[in-house]
Amino acid sequence: MGKLPERVAVSSGLPVIGLTPFHRLVGKMPDLQCTKAGSFGVTFDGRTVIVNLLRHDAGVPWYFIQPEDPQFFAGDPHPYQVPPGVLLRDSLFFGAAAAEAVHVIKPGGRWSLLLQDWEAATTALAFAGHPGTHRNYLTLHNSYDCETTAQDLWRAGMNPQLCPGGTILQRALGLAEYPVSTVSDQFASDLTEDVLQAQILASHLRETLRPRLIGIDNGPFAELAVPPELLQEVDAGSPAGLRAWKARHRAEFLTALAEHTLSDEKPLWGDRQKFLTDDAPWFMMAGRDDARQKGYDIAVHAASEFLAAGGKARFLFFPIPGDEGHAGLDFLHSFANRHPEHVLAVPFRFNEGFLRAMRGATFALMPSLYEPFGMANEFYLNGTPCIGRATGGLLQQIVPLRAAASHGRSVQIRAARWSTAATQPTGLLFRERDGLFSEVADWKKLNAGLHGGATGEDRVQHRRKLPLFHSMAEELRRALFDATRILPTDHDRMIVAGIRHIQQTFSWDRAAGEYVRMMSVQ
Repeated sequence: MGKLPERVAVSSGLPVIGLTPFHRLVGKMPDLQCTKAGSFGVTFDGRTVIVNLLRHDAGVPWYFIQPEDPQFFAGDPHPYQVPPGVLLRDSLFFGAAAAEAVHVIKPGGRWSLLLQDWEAATTALAFAGHPGTHRNYLTLHNSYDCETTAQDLWRAGMNPQLCPGGTILQRALGLAEYPVSTVSDQFASDLTEDVLQAQILASHLRETLRPRLIGIDNGPFAELAVPPELLQEVDAGSPAGLRAWKARHRAEFLTALAEHTLSDEKPLWGDRQKFLTDDAPWFMMAGRDDARQKGYDIAVHAASEFLAAGGKARFLFFPIPGDEGHAGLDFLHSFANRHPEHVLAVPFRFNEGFLRAMRGATFALMPSLYEPFGMANEFYLNGTPCIGRATGGLLQQIVPLRAAASHGRSVQIRAARWSTAATQPTGLLFRERDGLFSEVADWKKLNAGLHGGATGEDRVQHRRKLPLFHSMAEELRRALFDATRILPTDHDRMIVAGIRHIQQTFSWDRAAGEYVRMMSVQ
């Protein structure tokens, strides 16, 4: 949202605004410089809630819906850190308020609304009694949905008879324009074909989405950090400059690590004094821990098996704790303590050292259970190639080395859609074997957030009993050995090829143009 709205405005030649909740406890939002654009009342739960409409200009005008009742939009430290029932309530309130806000912003205007996920799709429900007034387009960054009752809608002033269904998305799809978009072409296929999506997460949407779903690839989330002249030197057969650049960032990360002051909120797992700083490759993983999506447990199990088999490498983990906090990452904490020479985990936002580690790392790890688009582009543009599970947008961002042992049949049949044997590889893809007898049952257990619980087992100890999980980790272990074998000559070329692949394949201008075409804006 920091990149797309302004590009859509340029592509369409029409005014574009952003409309979003004012999350008063989140990050720097309370410090935004805003002006009041109006106020109005929203009837909710039989009472009137006063809403202030605040405006902040950043590329395009952003309008924030700020209820005077502080119980709304009070997630901390992020908008979704609230109980499920509260998230549904807040989303319904947002839809009701957004329907009023657009009339304050431009009285009598006819809007094309690009609604993001189920939480904003409630706006379409609020407009259900006024067909033809506005056009509602829906884009999905995931397949998450929320069950809702007629009583839920009535409390927000919405008529459930005008939008039938058992969930928010089921109700909204009947009101949304054709087509529905998602954030990568491959994820559009996954939503109706992949076992996890089509049979578990979004089984109730599969047949509705199948004929109308399109993928509009995101653009890159980062700017190129590698000096272009270093890439040209690699092309000319002289990789020394690029290697020195990465080594410098690696050294700067180690300095930031040494200078970090430990605290309960910002601990380090492993031993920075014992961590070996030789020339062994660094594998790095980052992002928010989500037991149903991210795959930190897969990476830890694969890395443990890799080290046990004599693999030579160092592992850096930068997890942002999820809903379970640090306790949910106990398996990673234990792994780092068992292997302090080889493993460091930094379970907080390490602003002083994160980018340096990203640029100094040898490979990024992305063992995602699913991936609508993915952050591979950020690693590539910071000079680090990727190892990813062959799913979603990772299939489009990573061009796999076909000679790798990890490039099994399950990878071949998926990667063939996006690249050929003649395409310069940019990294490695892996994937568990297809057709496992317990596949569907195992996916259900993984999606349930399977954890040891009363048994005292951590996430890895419990999940490694599942054939699906075991196969994923085994294929990633193969990829780790593949990565150590292709160093150093192929690694330099992978960095250059990966940067060019991202630059030549993904563009926010192209994405904006596709959204404009989808909305038939002339």
